[in-house]
Amino acid sequence: MKKGFSDIFETDSVIKTLVLCVLTIGSYLIYKLYRFTSQINQHTELKVSNLFITTTIILFVISLGSLIYGLANYNDLTILKSSIGIHAISSAFDITWIVMVRNRINLIAGSNKDDNLWLNPFITSIFHVIYMQYKINQGLAKKEI
Repeated sequence: MKKGFSDIFETDSVIKTLVLCVLTIGSYLIYKLYRFTSQINQHTELKVSNLFITTTIILFVISLGSLIYGLANYNDLTILKSSIGIHAISSAFDITWIVMVRNRINLIAGSNKDDNLWLNPFITSIFHVIYMQYKINQGLAKKEI
């Protein structure tokens, strides 16, 4: 089961990940989660359901679209208020996906609490894929030594 990071993940710039997450209003976060999930699904038995992934992406797109539309029409607060429900549902799916990927990366790394490669849940909840990429880069660098 334990394959190692080099068999699954690739090194990528943490700064690039941060900048793209900000510039794309979170869309790059979804892309990186999708990439991590695809890499996990292709190389391990720790599959994440394609139905779950598709549902989460669709909810994210609808939520982001309604939020942008609501902000563009900020004079009409009913539009913005009506998008809160879909945003809450979308956020719940996003958080669930982040936790699923985090747990799988910890299993792949064979990490436990206080290990160097262990993805801390609090830090992961704040920095998401940026922190995941940082830890993946650490794991890949560790294998090269």
